[in-house]
Amino acid sequence: MNRSGLDIEIERINSALSTSEWDFGATRQIASGRAFVLVSGAGEYALERANSSIEAPCVLWIPTGLGGRVRLNAGARGIMMSVADGVLGRVVPASLVAGSLREAIDRPLLGVRVEPNGARSLMKDFEDLQTENDGDLPGRREAIVSRLSLILIAFWRLGSAGAKLPQASPRVLVQGFMQQVELHAREHWTITAYANVLGITTDRLTTAIRRATGSSPLEIIHQRLLDDADALLEHSNLQVAEIADTLGFKDAGYFNRFFARAKGKPPGRFRKDVIEAKGMADISYSAWP
Repeated sequence: MNRSGLDIEIERINSALSTSEWDFGATRQIASGRAFVLVSGAGEYALERANSSIEAPCVLWIPTGLGGRVRLNAGARGIMMSVADGVLGRVVPASLVAGSLREAIDRPLLGVRVEPNGARSLMKDFEDLQTENDGDLPGRREAIVSRLSLILIAFWRLGSAGAKLPQASPRVLVQGFMQQVELHAREHWTITAYANVLGITTDRLTTAIRRATGSSPLEIIHQRLLDDADALLEHSNLQVAEIADTLGFKDAGYFNRFFARAKGKPPGRFRKDVIEAKGMADISYSAWP
């Protein structure tokens, strides 16, 4: 049962005794993109004018709108995923590589050979996606979108055959990083995750941010969380534990230590001081003629 509301279907392939076959039309309005990861066995595909045999370990990506057939021999093992066109349009991350990724998922990836460990790793990614899709955990939809995005990035990399990413200017990198921090600071992403979204190494990200701001990426992220904490402590009625949860801290004690280390006082003391300072200001204002 698909609980997420996203039109994604995943099917394990274990053709022990007979062949398996998938036929799909080219009508874009109803079609889906299809991915196959084959960890063992062999087969063939026929896609419009392209016909060829395939042998594991390999990957196929057949984009929306491309009609044809995939046939796997008895003994083949792997996994297949079908993703509706509308879902694909929503999972491409807003980043420097978005344009390249959109172009990549519109191109077929036909029987590209991968290392055995790479095929097994991709199959595990599909299985994890299926588990999330069939489950009922909080944040399920967001987790599915994130996992699917990573799978599509893996396919894009395979199709790029080692092509280098376009090098963005430091100014663009800084702007992109700041935008991602606004979106994901409360999710407590690692610096590596930010670098991956921007399509650069962590070293390059750190250098660009430090040169532009004088701070490290981690310091920028922490300051964003502290600014949000200040605002919530001053302007909301949330308890400290509730603020910690709102800001993505799994443990209120860790939030207290994080805040006190930066501010020199715990959040409860900070809030009390703010209230007292406001009271003193009100008294002084009322004494004005």
